[in-house]
Amino acid sequence: MVPVILAAGASSRMGRPKALLDFDGRCSLELVLAACRVAGLGPPVIVVSPSCHALMERVASAGIVASIVVNDHPERGQTSSLQTGLRHLPPADAFLIFPVDYVLVESVDVSAVIDAFCRPGPRRPPIVIPSWRNRRGHPVLVDLALRAEFLALTQGASARTVIDAHAAEIAYVQASCDSVLQDMDTPGDYRCCLDRLRQRG
Repeated sequence: MVPVILAAGASSRMGRPKALLDFDGRCSLELVLAACRVAGLGPPVIVVSPSCHALMERVASAGIVASIVVNDHPERGQTSSLQTGLRHLPPADAFLIFPVDYVLVESVDVSAVIDAFCRPGPRRPPIVIPSWRNRRGHPVLVDLALRAEFLALTQGASARTVIDAHAAEIAYVQASCDSVLQDMDTPGDYRCCLDRLRQRG
């Protein structure tokens, strides 16, 4: 299965690219990639904006093995970035939707959704979502069979439309903590995530 890292957002409320926010020497993107790597996932697809040259340079200088694809219209929203990534997906049985601002997600929670998908049984769940206190989190694992439904979404539609259409088939995995809910939209969110990562050590 392939992580699709969504890193093309405008970061308008943050005021600077969220993917490049510094966490004591590592950027947001590197933290997300580390969680995927430790969980045993292969090279990701990273979706970036046309203007994010600094991010592409960071990936190259860090020696990160990944497919970097450009969303030419990031202003159309996160669904357009997901669709861009899915159009460049290598052969896989599933993909992981992973916004780059969920930097607190740990590899144990990535592994948990993978294990739930791969667990022997009569039928694999088409979607696996980590949850904390009955709230959906990220990353979301999706069977490749649903890719066409995401690609068929019209401009402005949310990826949640597809997920909700399969609500009865979703497998939920209890997360180890609330990190699966914590994204970063504002400088205050960033400071909170930085403090929590430092406390985690």
